[in-house]
Amino acid sequence: MRDLERYVAEAQESLYFSGARIDEYLREFVGEQREACVALGRSLAGAAGHLYVVGSGGSYAAALTAKYVLDGALALPVDAVASYELPWRDPVGLGADAVVVLASYSGETEDTVAALRHATERGARTVAIVGKSESTMAREAEFVISYENGAIYEIPIVALLLIAAGLADGTPSAKLLEPVIAGLDVLPAVLRRTLDIEASKAEGRARELLHDQHLYVLGCGPLSPLAYKVAMSVVMENLRIGATYSDASEWRHGPAEALERLRGSFIVLLGTDASRELTLRTVEVCKANGSRVMLYDAADFGDVHPLLTPIVMNSHTQWLIVYSAILRGITDLDERVFMGRQILAAGGAPWP
Repeated sequence: MRDLERYVAEAQESLYFSGARIDEYLREFVGEQREACVALGRSLAGAAGHLYVVGSGGSYAAALTAKYVLDGALALPVDAVASYELPWRDPVGLGADAVVVLASYSGETEDTVAALRHATERGARTVAIVGKSESTMAREAEFVISYENGAIYEIPIVALLLIAAGLADGTPSAKLLEPVIAGLDVLPAVLRRTLDIEASKAEGRARELLHDQHLYVLGCGPLSPLAYKVAMSVVMENLRIGATYSDASEWRHGPAEALERLRGSFIVLLGTDASRELTLRTVEVCKANGSRVMLYDAADFGDVHPLLTPIVMNSHTQWLIVYSAILRGITDLDERVFMGRQILAAGGAPWP
């Protein structure tokens, strides 16, 4: 038990466990960079006929999360694109009237650097949101937003929302975005309060799943991209076991048939938006057919805008992963086996 406590304390100082300090990171970023992000959006408004949000891994999940919010607020079309998909698809809308926002913590991700260079060649305006101000993307993008901390998922979303507020300034979309932007200010206090509670539950949650070698992660509505992230770039990346992502509404269109023989363990992210009822229906079916369901309920956060619940819930799931990794013998949360070792990258790129 003493070793577990020591490893958890060490994990709280790691780069990737941003949940230990996420309230500070968000308060600092919004306080220091809100006006700059909004001003950037205003400066781009005249050139923005199409907005592309680009990233890989967790940054792609952030792009999908931001798109979910912006589709309901901005009049201009918004596409979330996995990094290499931008040059591969080479969309017709990518040109001088396009704004391309690219997120990469390292600023060196092979895929995202390639997307940045392709967007530049096509004449698009480019914005890099990076954790490293001294990086290839920071040097090559037209505009740069850097944050220098581990909030790899949350800060690109917040930055995009603030840029969107600037893009929408003086248009009917501004009113639609107002409650979301105002909701950013309450997040640090909510995170501090709810994460202290989650920390006390995390070891018990992790022990429930300790012997599972495969987890199913479901989410719906604004939480669907986070469910994708938790499965693909959190469970598999940090616990090194199998994981399957499904949108909770899509689970009943085929995957539910596996419940006849499957008695798996599910992590389910439950929102407070219109998707809640259908997610609960899916949960009840999984439980009724013998599956274990670990539920993360955004209703526990209190008065958080439904579209901002992913920003809070990401850190809650991190507590589960920290304990799960340590209990499985993975005690250095920043260490990777293949990523960042030039094994999965080409052309000299340092990441992944």
